[in-house]
Amino acid sequence: MSKIGPDYYFRLIKLVEPIRDEALNNKKNISATYQSFVSNNDARITAFSKLMNILSSLQLSLTFIWRHLMHKDWWRKTAKKVIPEKDLKIYVKEFESFSKIGFVQLMFSAVESSFRMFLRALDPVACKGSTSSFRNIYMCLLKSKLSTYSPESIKFLDLFRHLRNTIHNNGVFFDERGRNIVVIWRKVKYEFKHGAPLEFVTWDFLMEISDTIRELLKTVALDSNLQTFKQEIPDPFAK
Repeated sequence: MSKIGPDYYFRLIKLVEPIRDEALNNKKNISATYQSFVSNNDARITAFSKLMNILSSLQLSLTFIWRHLMHKDWWRKTAKKVIPEKDLKIYVKEFESFSKIGFVQLMFSAVESSFRMFLRALDPVACKGSTSSFRNIYMCLLKSKLSTYSPESIKFLDLFRHLRNTIHNNGVFFDERGRNIVVIWRKVKYEFKHGAPLEFVTWDFLMEISDTIRELLKTVALDSNLQTFKQEIPDPFAK
């Protein structure tokens, strides 16, 4: 039905699995670090709950494509009428695009909401009560509120922020000043050309992004300044 077969999606499922499993290990370790004075609704812990839920949901989406959407028999049993093969390819592509956009958006939300809660706890008045732009939030948190930070993390968050903002224009990058923007992260140049779709957002790239988010959240949650903040940081959206 497509040049990309079921094995391609099975490989993606297997790429997600170790990242999700390591996020679970991180959650367990961080819960143990803070267990004496916080609950599981603390933002240092819920950051990983959100991450695990997003990764698990992505696995379900990819599994649905692998087990069902890539097979004509499933379509014949499910559809009420015969669907031309060219339309089936479009449906699979659109569902994959839906999954990819949702994944990026939710991963970004997990990082942004967690960072805003961390900053608000450490300095309630900084960045207008943590209501400023996300770039202001992560620059303030990483550079002035934590005990240490890696300059590479700023480059990464700049990259991720620009990537997420293309969702507003269906994957096309637009800069308010009409500029092209280049971000160099891990010695790789990523180009955001004004008015052009991104060329580098593959699933393999998104898996690298995901694991970097996991590692960054772990580093921040275990920073000594957050460890000495011996109060619960309540996550209002935790269940």
